[in-house]
Amino acid sequence: MRRPKLAMLVVVRQKMSRRSEMVVRNLNRLLLEPYEVASPTTVLPAEDRRAKYVRDQIWRRKTKASLRIGVVDGGATDDCGAFVREDGSLVLDTGPALRDVLVAAAAPRPRVDLILALPAPLRLKRMLPVVAMVGVDHLWLVGTRRVDRTYFGSTLLRGLRRYSGGKESDDDERVRVDDAAGELRGLFVEGAEQSGVTTIPKLTLVTSLPVALDAIDREGGYGLKCAAHPDRGDGYLARDDDNNVDVPIPRPTSIAAAAKAAARGFSEPEELLLFQRHGFDLVTLGGGLGCRTLRTDVALVALLAAVHEAVGGG
Repeated sequence: MRRPKLAMLVVVRQKMSRRSEMVVRNLNRLLLEPYEVASPTTVLPAEDRRAKYVRDQIWRRKTKASLRIGVVDGGATDDCGAFVREDGSLVLDTGPALRDVLVAAAAPRPRVDLILALPAPLRLKRMLPVVAMVGVDHLWLVGTRRVDRTYFGSTLLRGLRRYSGGKESDDDERVRVDDAAGELRGLFVEGAEQSGVTTIPKLTLVTSLPVALDAIDREGGYGLKCAAHPDRGDGYLARDDDNNVDVPIPRPTSIAAAAKAAARGFSEPEELLLFQRHGFDLVTLGGGLGCRTLRTDVALVALLAAVHEAVGGG
């Protein structure tokens, strides 16, 4: 059993020995806001996190080279001329030709939306870059029976309106992350930069799961909807508090193809049955993971990766 590991180690060493012959291509992409490319040159101050990252992590001793850049939800280029001034500021050549590529082009959106039971604020901060990194078009943060209502008061969500399904919200508004929610938007941008894409998710904050599912039904256009939940096995019963009876928990099937994903355990049986009434298939990751019950942030990555693979990328 040890020989494959030793063979892999040899390959790694051979690759490292040829390092000087390789052309280094940075995988991250520097993202700019549309207003930042209005001039022929874009100057990022020395204290800007992006300028610091280029100086300290990408270039280090270099002061001039090309960079991969893009505009949030816009176009991208892998060859933008740039240099660092003596004061530490970063200058990008965003002339008219390049600006047309960056601003005029709309980036293709991912084909997957995600319903996520609102996590605790610290966990949400860890998960948002991952959501953008793996690729989600529309993120619904939803209050479910298991969600602590104090989470809605998090400073991270400050500035976002809650969609409650009332008459004032009959237009099924989508709350887009904007400057009013700077930290939250910044987490999305961080994930997009690390994955080399320019798109960040659209966001809706919803007070309850039934309201979210009703809104999703009105939106329509999904080839398949699925909700992820651990497999309890045969014959597992849970108390339906609404009707005061024990109800069999439906068993999920192994995920094979999907265009809609929900990553978190939901209350049994009420919310699982609610998903089924709204046309969702219950799924589990299955496959090589066996019967493992995964933590939400782990299940999120595994499930979205499986869904993207099933629908042909995104």
